[in-house]
Amino acid sequence: MKNLKAILIGIIFISSVTYGQENNAINILDGNSDGVLNPYEAMDILFMLQQENEKPLSVSEFNKIATKSQKEDRKELERIFKKYDKDKDGKVIIKDVKDEETRGFMMMMDSDENGKLTKKEALNFNMEKAMLMSAEQIKEQADAIYKELDKNKNGALELSELPEEERDFIEEVDVNNDGKAEKREFIQFMTYNNTPVSFKVKSGVAYMYGVISSDTPAKVLQLIFEHPEVKVIEMVSVPGSINDVANLRAALYIRKFGLSTRLTSTSMVSSGGTDFFLAGVNREVEKGAKIGVHSWGAGPGEQGKDFPKDDPEHQKYLDFYSKVGIPSAFYWYTLEMAPADGMHWMTDSEIVKYKIETK
Repeated sequence: MKNLKAILIGIIFISSVTYGQENNAINILDGNSDGVLNPYEAMDILFMLQQENEKPLSVSEFNKIATKSQKEDRKELERIFKKYDKDKDGKVIIKDVKDEETRGFMMMMDSDENGKLTKKEALNFNMEKAMLMSAEQIKEQADAIYKELDKNKNGALELSELPEEERDFIEEVDVNNDGKAEKREFIQFMTYNNTPVSFKVKSGVAYMYGVISSDTPAKVLQLIFEHPEVKVIEMVSVPGSINDVANLRAALYIRKFGLSTRLTSTSMVSSGGTDFFLAGVNREVEKGAKIGVHSWGAGPGEQGKDFPKDDPEHQKYLDFYSKVGIPSAFYWYTLEMAPADGMHWMTDSEIVKYKIETK
């Protein structure tokens, strides 16, 4: 514990410093790439680097890692521009990119929306921010969906009356399990699904909301250090993760520090949120709680179940489940039960079979 506090004290003086691309060593400590150095974010990165190197890092070793990381990023960027920048002027004409998915991705990176992607735009692009919808976009989506599907015009969708392809998504919204997805439930669900995780602490319990992202490990560390009275994390609505690696890291922090997790009858966790829940030393599941699982995705048309069982891509997940005491059979089950763009809600018998709840 003294070592952890020393790390925090040693970097807290730069907790609100903003910086530019030229400062390699500082940049690598900005886990969520927002241009601001948070002390807990830096602590998380240092922990990760120390674990990867299996020993404490010297300043020179840290600088080498930072420099190597930036060189690899620039090398990948140069490879992309070499392939798509046909006239070698440092700009990619997006409409000329044949691959639809690559073209769509570049459109997201084109910050000035002029149809041309520059290296500067690519370097400054923040994938996580681009993936999250704004409140205005959520409202527009809700209005469009309910205009199309709300036949009774009463602000509620009867799940049993929806086409199957629509029902698979909309049923996630029905938090109170009454067979209806109200518009307010939809907006609340989408808000949680597009807002990075936050914790609200009350009477020794941390209430968890939102989607898990790159800064979640730092938020977990902040919770642990600033609220030592918290022993239980009650997950209210955690619909998934947009950064699997950060999610597993954050989850193992709560395991390491002995926190428990809890789902009430109105809780909903799925995908990465389910993995985070499983890290609790003690896990409580009230009847009615929704626990969703599916396969992870791996690019155009590829999913976890498409990889051979001995493929190294599986190992980080298998290692994680082993550390939290969940049978490896659970991992293979998640890959088979639903595709990456679908969701399977665990039954009571499955919750028992895979030791989701501790007794």
